[in-house]
Amino acid sequence: MFESKKASLFETPVKKTESASSFVNAGLKNSARTLSGNGALKYSTTGNAGVDQFGIAGSYRQPRAFTDIAKDMEKLWAESPELAVRFTFYLRIITRQPQLIDGEKVEQIARGQGLKHESLMRLLWIYNRNQNVFWDNLPLFITVGSWRDVFELLRYDVQYHGWNERVLNWNKMFDIISFGIENDNTSNLVKKYLPQIKARSKCNTIETQANTIIGKWLCSKWRLTYKQYRQLKTSGTAHEWQKVISNRDWDKLDFGSIHGRALALLVSGKFLDNQKLNEKYVKWLMPQKTVKYTGYPHELMATVTATMKLPQRITVDKQFLGLVETGMKDIPDDESLIVVRDTSGSMKSTATGTTMSSYDIAKGLALYFSYFLKGKFSDSWIEFNKTAIMHKWIGNAPTDRWLNDHTEAVGNTNFQSVINLFCQILRDGVPESEFPAGILCVSDGEFDPAALGKTNVDTARDKLLRAGFSKEYVAKFKIILWNIPNSYYGINSGKKFETYGDVVQNVFYFSGYDASTVAF
Repeated sequence: MFESKKASLFETPVKKTESASSFVNAGLKNSARTLSGNGALKYSTTGNAGVDQFGIAGSYRQPRAFTDIAKDMEKLWAESPELAVRFTFYLRIITRQPQLIDGEKVEQIARGQGLKHESLMRLLWIYNRNQNVFWDNLPLFITVGSWRDVFELLRYDVQYHGWNERVLNWNKMFDIISFGIENDNTSNLVKKYLPQIKARSKCNTIETQANTIIGKWLCSKWRLTYKQYRQLKTSGTAHEWQKVISNRDWDKLDFGSIHGRALALLVSGKFLDNQKLNEKYVKWLMPQKTVKYTGYPHELMATVTATMKLPQRITVDKQFLGLVETGMKDIPDDESLIVVRDTSGSMKSTATGTTMSSYDIAKGLALYFSYFLKGKFSDSWIEFNKTAIMHKWIGNAPTDRWLNDHTEAVGNTNFQSVINLFCQILRDGVPESEFPAGILCVSDGEFDPAALGKTNVDTARDKLLRAGFSKEYVAKFKIILWNIPNSYYGINSGKKFETYGDVVQNVFYFSGYDASTVAF
């Protein structure tokens, strides 16, 4: 004891140094050259693992194998262990104002992708890499995600390794679960997610088997009978509305307590009609400024039809505006961006990890941004395929705007047509001061070729200068590329970039289906 000091008390990240050789940098840039599905110059990497993975996060919607996730985490950890942890959090965050375990609300809105599988697998990689980092950050991970994640980690462990080969320290996990049960601020949520114990004969899937194993393990640790465990689980109030519905006690049904996705399902079906609850629901609905919803804009708008009943339509409108209200909190005024939306033929293909087309998802995002981006261009947007066309959203309510958009996914992916439109408007006499400060382009990113040997971004800046825009305007012109990968161009769709290296200014890569992250 106290005989010799340890060599180190914690890992210190190795400082990344840029190569002093322009020859090497040029060689790396050249080796990263690739082509879009339509033959445009692209790069397979930006030269930064963090930017790469942030910019293709939408492709993680399709659950990936742990070996592929591990390779990405190795790259991030090599650049910065802190970045690897932060990015894991970003992938998990459910956009909302989270509440800490001690009950205190976080002041700012947390914004992220809501990608549970990807983030949990990355968290497990962190456990294997550095358990101290895992345990130090797990409580915060639960805060930005869900208490369900704790049980999901246990399920993953037993499903992948079996009971005898478990990897996680289950005793420590038990301590965290017990703390959550005993904490008044979290007790009901933990009870809600306690795994259900079923008879062996009814455990027909590996998931139900894992739940039963975990439930019985908790019974043994808490010294509870299975009946007492079930009573503990049902004693929580986090799912009170479900118990009310099960008991058909309609007078006690509080629509405000039903979580957003479930409410959308109840309203879209025959539930209100069958239980004669339409009048009660409308009386609750109409005074609400917004209605909570934790899904993505496109999921909500996928239910919209011209024949939908009025209560459902008003619900969708208020849930959509609730997403916008949450996303707009704590952000500065925008710099008059305008939305640019790809309506080329490839956008009809199914977006990665979803059952919807890139076209419909882009439409949902563009509609969201029409409220999110304030200023003179908030209700305007530019469509591009073979050519570019200016539009304005028609109507005030989200469902009106959705139904009044009659564009179709046809033709090429001519990104330069957007820049050509800018140049034409300038030639028509509109002063530079009236133009947007940049574009927010929602696309699958597989652009048509631009100038020989140049990317679409480089060509765009050259073209703006030649048209007469000032050097200052062009230098500050923001190009935000929001990628919606799909199956049309194969497995590498959405994994290519317009820039390489750190010298490029005002080009930003976004991806995924939670539009609120554009606030970054």
